[in-house]
Amino acid sequence: MATNGESAKRWLEENQDKVSVERIRQIRDNISNKLQELDESDETYPGLLEALDVMDNHLLQQEQDSPAPESESASLDLGPLIPQSDLQAPQLSAQEKKLKFQQLLKNGKI
Repeated sequence: MATNGESAKRWLEENQDKVSVERIRQIRDNISNKLQELDESDETYPGLLEALDVMDNHLLQQEQDSPAPESESASLDLGPLIPQSDLQAPQLSAQEKKLKFQQLLKNGKI
């Protein structure tokens, strides 16, 4: 029997309760692989393309019908990324700042 959309629908109706979703996905992947090997001018190409579409639609419907797993609640960690140090940078007096600035000018670093 030729593989086409109608035969894929019939097979799914007869077997969807007998085979797992993983098996249906495997069959769908096999059809897809066969399509990739064929030239579009091959006489079986349109039928396989229809069958692939039927399988994809069935799998999408299965995903939509199955209840979504409960997602775990997530909370943001707003804490610092690195530990904060209690050490403060030494504060220079105005005189010390002026002296450092003049040394930098003298050494040509500014």
